[in-house]
Amino acid sequence: MSDGAPIFELAELSVSRPGAVLPELDRFSLLLGAGESVVVLGEAGSGKEALMRVLGGFTEKSDAISGTIRLGNGEPRPAARRLRPAIRIAYLPSPLAQPFAPHATVLSQLSRVVARKLGSPQESAQEELRLALERMDGAPPLSSLNKKPAELNPVTMAWGLLAAVSAQTPDLVLADHPLADLGPTSVRMLLGVLAAEQKRLGFALVYATGGLQPATRLGGRVVVIREGRVVEEGDAVRLASGHAHAYTRTLYRALPQLSLDRPKARGAPRGQPLLQVHGLDLLADPKRGTRQGLTFELRRGASLALIGEEGSGRRALVRAVLGLDRAPVGRVVFDAVDLNILSQTMTSRLRRRIAFITGADDALDPRMTLWDTVDEPLRAHLDLSGDLIAGYREGALKRVGLASHDGRRTVATLSAFDRRRLQVARAIVGAPLLVVVDEPLRGLDAFAQTIMREVLTDFRTHQEPAFLVVTSDFTVAQARADEAMVFKDRKVVERGAIVDMLRAPKEKVTRRLIEAVTLPDLSRAPASV
Repeated sequence: MSDGAPIFELAELSVSRPGAVLPELDRFSLLLGAGESVVVLGEAGSGKEALMRVLGGFTEKSDAISGTIRLGNGEPRPAARRLRPAIRIAYLPSPLAQPFAPHATVLSQLSRVVARKLGSPQESAQEELRLALERMDGAPPLSSLNKKPAELNPVTMAWGLLAAVSAQTPDLVLADHPLADLGPTSVRMLLGVLAAEQKRLGFALVYATGGLQPATRLGGRVVVIREGRVVEEGDAVRLASGHAHAYTRTLYRALPQLSLDRPKARGAPRGQPLLQVHGLDLLADPKRGTRQGLTFELRRGASLALIGEEGSGRRALVRAVLGLDRAPVGRVVFDAVDLNILSQTMTSRLRRRIAFITGADDALDPRMTLWDTVDEPLRAHLDLSGDLIAGYREGALKRVGLASHDGRRTVATLSAFDRRRLQVARAIVGAPLLVVVDEPLRGLDAFAQTIMREVLTDFRTHQEPAFLVVTSDFTVAQARADEAMVFKDRKVVERGAIVDMLRAPKEKVTRRLIEAVTLPDLSRAPASV
């Protein structure tokens, strides 16, 4: 289709679910032409999920749908009716939304999708995938996709999904939170590739997101949606201005910003070092490459950020520090105890003073109830009465904002946001000396990220544990710590005060990580990738 040709039009679309007081989507209208982009921005449950279900044809039998939809130059039809699309539609999900079957390779599954959409043999579809990857700057080779989903990292899967979309030569792309769970450097790169492919192929783009980076980098229109209704729409420049709707201004204020100002004192680290690392080498084979001999210490109540991209060595350091993996070279002392000379049993007991708060959905047992999840550390390590346990539990749940939830609900029924807060409540009752905070904000919308930042700040202020912050996002690092180590290829390439790195980064990888979270100044110029 030529640029500007109508791709689809929604008129008065409403979606309701049985028993719901309010519609999930209420009289939503949208017109989109070839080559145009619209970012649908809203928090979880705002209605954007219902919109993507209707456009993608994933509606459920229980959905009550009204309104009309027109695809291409066809006639308007009831939106509730499943139609044979008059245009080619490609769906771009998040790699962590489990879009792949577990027992077949990602390459074979993507090839089948492309073959079905193009009506071609699977061998031809695989060749189209290869050509698409070769066109994309920074993409991995086709052979990297010839593995099962569990063997691939999310970034490689995201490249494969984007290549499959490009290979279909679509008229319309439905991007359903495709990059929400990835690090900022990967998001910046993949958004640039998506924009370049849209310019090359001329497809229309609907991008549903709860984050602000796509809205500020993709350009086009931004539709802000809340409780099923459109709050307002316009380009990112206008919506970031002081003239926007109050809800939109709140969304943009929730966007974390880097600061070049010296931070206020968070409270002086206390006493003897809690964690001491001497001459630790993270290389998988010390005989290959130069031995680094990493040495540092973390005092009680202090905080240190470990910054780097996936596979850079941040988590390898954490696993070595906690005794989960024995480093071939080096020594780790935790709470004045040398972990290298302890048995596995004694090391496990010592790790009880360490808490983990992560962005992983499987961090908690999905079968356990909310109450049992918080109670478990108390029952396992302390001889307390049921009343005392209940009191500690209720206090922790109140501090993280979960006191009103039914404690008999299982973890599996909670939202990702509530599971993150539940991890903090579990850490609070355990009174840890050290908390490992591993990408706790990843995948959450702007409001949820703001609340999680407040919950973590409250935890550290009241109980003063030491923090090890594992992240690829400098805004997260700066909010939680003053000092940082930057990782690349399982080595520390830069270390020191975060504000000094922001002012004058010494290494290329540090500059790239900072640039990934430095968004355009929307008050002065239009958004661009």
